[in-house]
This record gives sequence, structure tokens and C-alpha cells, in this order.
Amino acid sequence: MAPTRETVVRNLWSSSALFVTAAFITFVVGRSDTADRVGWMIYIAGWLPPLTALAICATRKESPGAGGVFALALLLGFGLLFWLNHA
Repeated sequence: MAPTRETVVRNLWSSSALFVTAAFITFVVGRSDTADRVGWMIYIAGWLPPLTALAICATRKESPGAGGVFALALLLGFGLLFWLNHA
């Protein structure tokens, strides 16, 4: 059975939590300049799936719903916290 478009979009929205968790673990465990760079790369890569889901919703003229709002708020909130922690 092939995944539906709705399942794919939901997984794209929820993937931001995985990227934020991986970046957080990298920042906390690494404690080096290289680990910080890798953490920022993971965090930035975490924006790609939700932006893809947002583009899919925009082309179909659908609302992103609560999942989309949560995913983008999660990325923005943790991005701010990561930046404040490294500033």
C-alpha cells in the first residue's frame, strides 16, 4: 500500500522535532567547535521538511493546520534558544 499525500505531509511536519532533538544532543554532548557547527547544520537541515510541507500545502491551497504551526514554532523557539546559548 502506497503512503497517501496526507501521511507524507504529516511526517514532514513532525520531522522537525527529530532535527531539533538531534541538534540539541549534538550541542550538549559535543562541547566543541566542530560539534557546534554540526549542531547548527542539523538545525538548519530541520527547516527543509517543514518548508517542503508548507510548499505542498500552498500549491494545494490547504491550511497547514496545527501541526504546521507547531513545527514552525518549535523550530523558531529552539533556534532562538540555541542562538542565545551560543551568543
